[in-house]
Amino acid sequence: MIEEFERLAARVRNWGRWGEEDQRGTLNFIKPEALRRGVAEVVSGKLFNLGIRFDAQGPQTGRGGRFNPKLYASEIGKQVRPGSRSRYSDDVVHMPLQSATQWDALAHCHYDGLLYNGCKACDVLGADGAARNGVENLAEPGIMSRAVLLDVARYRQVDELEPGYSITVDELNAVCEKQNVTVERGDIVLIRTGHIRHFTIRRDRERFTNGLQPGVAAACAEWLHDKEVAAIAADNLAVEVFSEETFNSEMPLPFHQLALRDMGCPLGEIFNLEGVAAECEVDGRYAFLLSAPALAVTGAFGSPVNPLALK
Repeated sequence: MIEEFERLAARVRNWGRWGEEDQRGTLNFIKPEALRRGVAEVVSGKLFNLGIRFDAQGPQTGRGGRFNPKLYASEIGKQVRPGSRSRYSDDVVHMPLQSATQWDALAHCHYDGLLYNGCKACDVLGADGAARNGVENLAEPGIMSRAVLLDVARYRQVDELEPGYSITVDELNAVCEKQNVTVERGDIVLIRTGHIRHFTIRRDRERFTNGLQPGVAAACAEWLHDKEVAAIAADNLAVEVFSEETFNSEMPLPFHQLALRDMGCPLGEIFNLEGVAAECEVDGRYAFLLSAPALAVTGAFGSPVNPLALK
């Protein structure tokens, strides 16, 4: 397995492709023509929110130090000035930046001491975050493009793919053919596994967050590379498959490493695709305009996002 990983890594590595100083990776594929294609997909004017709420009832269980957001009121009904009738309230939120719907920054994962574009981890990672490849680079100018939804669960005629189900390149191609859609340069690919239903419908955060999960196989990185995709997001915890084989291998979470470290391809996690997927089935159109900007948190390894799909 490690030999195949090394082959894929060498095949998809984009280091230097956009210059030695680049920190946006495959988002560089989003040129004006990709944005125009996204705008051209807007027909019905229907808007869909692809995020989940950031609150104490979120999906996190504390694993890996991630907990659900905590909101505190810092001021309640305070007078603007003493004796005035005008009052205001303020608040503070305490949360991991990757607690709910979010983007992984290119600094989020690395191996062999190197990050995307050959940055040395020892030089750029510290208690203050990432001096290179931080999420602020994804936020400027932002993340917006034509998006293509690949509804693998519906293609398999199930509500949710089974735990540990590995989505292959052949299956991605089959879904594209079934949906009569083509993935083009600069597109954002959205993968629906149905896994998020464990949280949104059954409210089973333990089942959603921990254990085996369906997702894309590591080999799908090569497919994305050849398609020159700008980013990929899914409705599970990590986009890629969680299986006994992959998690216990010499390189756990191999797709993360191939995408973030080698390709420079941002990963969007915990996207709620149920509503837009249902509409896609009704109107037969699986492409739309996606606006999903990250927050420009300097040096951060990830960012919450409130993604919007316009059909």
